[in-house]
Amino acid sequence: MSDTDFPADLLELQRRWYTAEADWAADPTAEQRAAFAAVGSELYSHEHWAKAGNRHEAEMKLKQAALPETSQQPTA
Repeated sequence: MSDTDFPADLLELQRRWYTAEADWAADPTAEQRAAFAAVGSELYSHEHWAKAGNRHEAEMKLKQAALPETSQQPTA
């Protein structure tokens, strides 16, 4: 599954989740935790998951696809 197999809004949600996670780690306040939880809830309830066959596999591919270019692992 490549970037194009995921809806653009789902990729953006995953990127927002990474940002919210980093923000919460840097500033572990209740407000940051709530922001992280809100993005997570939106991400994990996205309509795409209803049609994703193996959800775990699809989530792992989404996480990889949403990483910044400098963070992506090279493929052999």
